[in-house]
Amino acid sequence: MDIFNNRELAITLWLIAISIYIFLSPKMIEVRASVIHLLSVFFVTKIITILGLMITYMAVLVYGLSEIDLWNEEQLKNTIFWCASVGFMSLFKIQSIKKDKSFFTHSLVDNLKLLVILQFIIGVYSFSLWIEVLIVPLLVLFGGMLAISETDKKYHQVKVLVEYSLSLFGMILISYTLYMLVTNFGEFGKEKTIYDFFIPPLLTLLYLPFIFAMMVYSTYEDVFIRINLSINNKFHRYLAKLYSIVLFNVRMSLLERWSIQLARNNIDSHTVLIETLKYIFKVRSSEKRTKEVPILLGWSPYEAKVFLSSIELDTGFYDRMYEEEWFASSPLIEFGDGFIRDNAAYYVEGSEEVATTLKIKINVNDSSRFEIAQEKIGLLAEVLSLSSLNQGLSNKMKKAILKSEDISEKCGNKSISLVVEKWPNDMFNGYSIKFIISSI
Repeated sequence: MDIFNNRELAITLWLIAISIYIFLSPKMIEVRASVIHLLSVFFVTKIITILGLMITYMAVLVYGLSEIDLWNEEQLKNTIFWCASVGFMSLFKIQSIKKDKSFFTHSLVDNLKLLVILQFIIGVYSFSLWIEVLIVPLLVLFGGMLAISETDKKYHQVKVLVEYSLSLFGMILISYTLYMLVTNFGEFGKEKTIYDFFIPPLLTLLYLPFIFAMMVYSTYEDVFIRINLSINNKFHRYLAKLYSIVLFNVRMSLLERWSIQLARNNIDSHTVLIETLKYIFKVRSSEKRTKEVPILLGWSPYEAKVFLSSIELDTGFYDRMYEEEWFASSPLIEFGDGFIRDNAAYYVEGSEEVATTLKIKINVNDSSRFEIAQEKIGLLAEVLSLSSLNQGLSNKMKKAILKSEDISEKCGNKSISLVVEKWPNDMFNGYSIKFIISSI
């Protein structure tokens, strides 16, 4: 039985050819130096340790699966490929995984999608080697063109052409697979095929605990660095680390929130340290028992935080900035085209129990894209107005948005304003637009 199919052989041949060219061609001196530098990065003690832990975990996992007849030596190739791709690359995405609250749920769902089954069936059959050798660079080329065409609207026609080409290739591949299933089902209907189907998704699911452990380790590492920078007293630093492990354990969100509070406070005594811990649990309790806030005063901060969640502008924690000033902000969400894209953010300001100001800010980095910015601020402002005031924007406000003009109006005891701020001496005449709703 062949270990590699023709598609895998074609990819391997191209990788070998490119490697030989990079390491032997005199034109590739700079590229060669960059590759060598990149490879040297992987031999850092910390990375080697983590990779060693991953390999050990996978070895124990594979041994356990083989003991219950869910893995055999024919799956060695698939297991190595999985480790080199999914397993290895996941370790370099730990920071983004920490930000994705739905990562583990999505990982479970993605392994059950029909698309996974379709990709597997298509991958069972491959063309003859010479055809696969021709297809590989073409797909890489089309993939690169598609990625570049998505960076700017001026490449829209190229994007459409590439997408149609890739769709056509997909239809050809599916048709060929269906033909082979009818004429050569024996290749598909083997015991090895069953293992090939379920082993990669199974490895992914069983790998999640390791990813979670690495995520916990990474979070504590970051928090301990903040503790060292925020607390001067060695004994207090030790206590802070001990308390964090005992009180927060694997509750990463609370742990990070507490570490931010440490940086905002002068931890010069054990009493102050304890106060930061009490504060975190008090705020967490308040979030679970949201109080109703009269509209005359403002809004519940914990409701205001999610006013724009339907359009992916959810804020982070609503926390104390100063004695009586509380604040929450969303990450900057980029939109539009161009090398430096425009961005938008949502802010909630007020006191501990009442949010009094809701603000959307859009940074327009190039004034030539003003129409996209106007459309964006119009959409965000409309949603915020409906969520906070139960009514849409006035015609007067809509006209001001279209003209990018300052305006201020009242709605009951609320002030609604649009503020446009030009950036002096900016190369692309950039500016910012703020839409603000606040209690008077």
